[in-house]
Amino acid sequence: MVPDLDTLAAVPLFATLDGKRLARLAAGSTVRIVDTGHVVALRGQPASHLIVVESGTLTATFDTANGRRLRLGEFPAPCAVDKAAVLDAGGHTATWLAAIRSQVRLVPAGDVLAVIDDVPAARRHVLAHLAQRLRDQQDGLVLASFADTTTRTAAWLLRAAGHTGTRIVLPGAQHGLAEAIGATRVSVNRALRTLAADGLVRVEPGAVVILAPELLAHRASHELR
Repeated sequence: MVPDLDTLAAVPLFATLDGKRLARLAAGSTVRIVDTGHVVALRGQPASHLIVVESGTLTATFDTANGRRLRLGEFPAPCAVDKAAVLDAGGHTATWLAAIRSQVRLVPAGDVLAVIDDVPAARRHVLAHLAQRLRDQQDGLVLASFADTTTRTAAWLLRAAGHTGTRIVLPGAQHGLAEAIGATRVSVNRALRTLAADGLVRVEPGAVVILAPELLAHRASHELR
């Protein structure tokens, strides 16, 4: 495969496509290099294209009128983000920022919908992705409603470890972690110190190392049993 097709084929949504269809997607798309902190798409903006992250990482955010920010997730390459916005044509569900210098490909929404219509494996991937997002959002709602900051911090660390391993680089350091769980930096700092004092984690500059995954999992769920 040529490089463009290799990067597209690495994205799970497009992994089962044949070379001809991949070539058509590549030919109809555009590529952008986005510097750290720059906006790729604004929440509510019409989603005329699917955003494919070919290198780097995007952050999904929600900003309130009074300046507060909630981080909705970090999305490293290779991946396609905000599929829901393409599916329902309701506008981007978040503001998407480059967490680091990134390369993104913008694939026309019509081409993506044609793939979902025509390729069963791609359709199953989208359905499984949306089902998992629903479960994650329900779990997040339960945590936000009933759990203290230490529990929410433990749960976030466990989810992050599932993608990166036991050493987790915090998005935007402790301030970014606070944005990710809807808490203050002070309360997150206190939660991390509690987890460290219990021997569950080790806190490093800009990172957290999980020392006792099973005990941390127990801490993340014990309030909700």
